Amino acid sequence: MLKSLGWVVLLLFAGLAVLVLATLAWMTALGWAAGLLAMVWGSFLLAEWRRWLRLRDLAWAAGAGYGIGVIRWLEVPLDETSLVLRWLVMAGYALCLLCFVWIVPALLGGVVQRLRPPELPVEKPATPEQLRRWNPRD
Repeated sequence: MLKSLGWVVLLLFAGLAVLVLATLAWMTALGWAAGLLAMVWGSFLLAEWRRWLRLRDLAWAAGAGYGIGVIRWLEVPLDETSLVLRWLVMAGYALCLLCFVWIVPALLGGVVQRLRPPELPVEKPATPEQLRRWNPRD
């Protein structure tokens, strides 16, 4: 229980750290923001390619944090607008977050699975019964 709770807290901190970094990158320049996004998605691709599940989870949390950073950067002042326009903007925010949390990781994972070489079959180790039956000449 504590182990999984600690992992969830670590994922939340990773998302929060990337949210802060993305906010700083958006304030600095578009190149910094694009570089941070390339690092996040590059680490996700590497983790998918090498089948490192923990790094993949951290990269996914970082992508979610980056998506929230994009939403913060796109924030539209809606003080004097209609209710319908507010709902439309919130739907756009949800679509942006959906893109960064589900759609892009699924597409990147699909690309990696197509490019990854197939796994070679591995010979099963001999059972004790087979070892008992074999002669030293085998």
